[in-house]
Amino acid sequence: MSPAGYLITLLLFVTTSSAEEKSVVPEARCGATLSDPYKPVQVQVNEDIDCTWTIDRPSNETTRVIFSTLDLNKNADCSQEHITISNENNEVLGVLCPDTPRIAVFESPGTVYIRVVTQSTALVRTAYFFYYSVTPDKVTACGGDLRGYSGTISSPNYPERHPNFAYCLWNLEVPKNTKVTLTFTEIFTEVDPLCRFDFIAVYDGADTSAPILDILCGRKVATVQTTSDFVTLLFSADYANNYFGFSATYSVLPQNGDSSLACNGESMTVVLNPEYIASLGYSTSELALSDDTCLPQSLNPLIFEVPYYGCGTVKKAEGDLIHYTNTIKGDPGTSVITRRKDLQFVLTCELDSDSTVDILYQTSDELIFNNQEKGKYDVSLDFYTLPDYITPVSASPYLIDLNQTVYLQATVKTQDPDLTLFVDSCFASPQPDFQVPNYDLIKNGCVKDETYQNLPSDSGTARFSFNVFRFLNDHPSVYLQCRLVVCDSNDPESRCSKGCITRQRRDTSSKVWKTHAVLGPIRLKRHTEAEAAGSVAEKKEEVVKTDQGSLYVIGMAVLVVNVLILALVLMRYYRKQSTAYRYLPVATQ
Repeated sequence: MSPAGYLITLLLFVTTSSAEEKSVVPEARCGATLSDPYKPVQVQVNEDIDCTWTIDRPSNETTRVIFSTLDLNKNADCSQEHITISNENNEVLGVLCPDTPRIAVFESPGTVYIRVVTQSTALVRTAYFFYYSVTPDKVTACGGDLRGYSGTISSPNYPERHPNFAYCLWNLEVPKNTKVTLTFTEIFTEVDPLCRFDFIAVYDGADTSAPILDILCGRKVATVQTTSDFVTLLFSADYANNYFGFSATYSVLPQNGDSSLACNGESMTVVLNPEYIASLGYSTSELALSDDTCLPQSLNPLIFEVPYYGCGTVKKAEGDLIHYTNTIKGDPGTSVITRRKDLQFVLTCELDSDSTVDILYQTSDELIFNNQEKGKYDVSLDFYTLPDYITPVSASPYLIDLNQTVYLQATVKTQDPDLTLFVDSCFASPQPDFQVPNYDLIKNGCVKDETYQNLPSDSGTARFSFNVFRFLNDHPSVYLQCRLVVCDSNDPESRCSKGCITRQRRDTSSKVWKTHAVLGPIRLKRHTEAEAAGSVAEKKEEVVKTDQGSLYVIGMAVLVVNVLILALVLMRYYRKQSTAYRYLPVATQ
């Protein structure tokens, strides 16, 4: 054996010998109260039981419960057999059914209840969960949201040992129409056939509710591939036997295996599989955009992020649509005799505010391939206090005075300097769902409110203003909704050039780049102050009324007492009078 081999063997021996012996005895009781700060629990129950395990923890601590094994009766319905997790307020955190994936995580302050219910089929059910209190000393800075074409993800402290109670969640998003390949170059966690203690869970989607692709642990390498443009990675470790964790690289490939195109409001992204390029007789280094000074972001896979303005992109307006087109070309060489076909990938993004259509077709003599999908422009709408449009209003609600001028700016996020915005319609409503009643400021480009004004705007913006209307007097809050149209400023026939369109002249085309922006609420300062003052006045009036009522009651009581006294005096007077004149018996001898 080589010296390196002896060293590795010695390292593994030392690591294994220092590992904490971990044997989890199945819970034979039907429920229990657990008060330890952390504890692994293996539930092993039979048929016809209804048991509750209570994790009794202080309310000022967060209790995290991680299920890593779940084996219920697969033939049972969830209404008959399930595990219910609830908090100290009896709020249900989740329900685990016989067909639920084995990995599940729940968190709640204080006490957590785990109730296990089984039906009458005779068999042994098992579940393993590990709980611990999440305190500042147990929080590990790891995980997060990732975006990109390639990169590396690793456990905390890698290549050193990961900490106990490590809990990390990564959410990775890659370009649309692509998928992710995760290559785990090293996995070194606690060995367990069921991956109960320390594990890596890979989800095929944007969060842990997505399907589980794989659960990894022990000492190995692995490759996992998603089916979508999102992947979620969960790393969980318990209280002992912490090793080196893992390291993984990720890269993207087209979902169809060959090529993909994605369009957003600013650029298009094309991804080409190097194996596909090789099958056409080219290498990725031989492909370039129309402007070959714009280099790819990656060669493996081949990725170009193409701006709509620059890199040879050509813009063309057709009616109510804008097309952005660029080309990736393969260089067949300068030789007089060539056995390679001319290769071109024509990239086209067709944009409107409701949708974005991506068209990719590859030409190699007679070969044409097409891809299509939808997206949206990124348009924002903001309040400004001054007509200089420097500082947007960040407060919500926006408190204003009656007849105060309100300034607004709509902005489309783009690098194309020839795009402009047009305010087609804008109306106000006291409800955020914009049910009646509504008040029109501008409709179909026709001004409806006498104070409304379109103001000079820069490229990609639309500025306008209006005075706060008396509509606010009748409603405490008002929301605005505006329909905006994106146009090519060089197109004299665009919707933006037509201005006010009456009902008879309205454009019925379905391909108008419209988007809706919602803003609010706005609220009158005076109305807000009046509400506060009104409540104080009501309290004062109530106090005055209460005092007046008390005086009235006291006065009536005094009057009644006086009447009673007078009645008693009169009764005594008349009794004396009647006694003076009554018949007296005469004594007889």
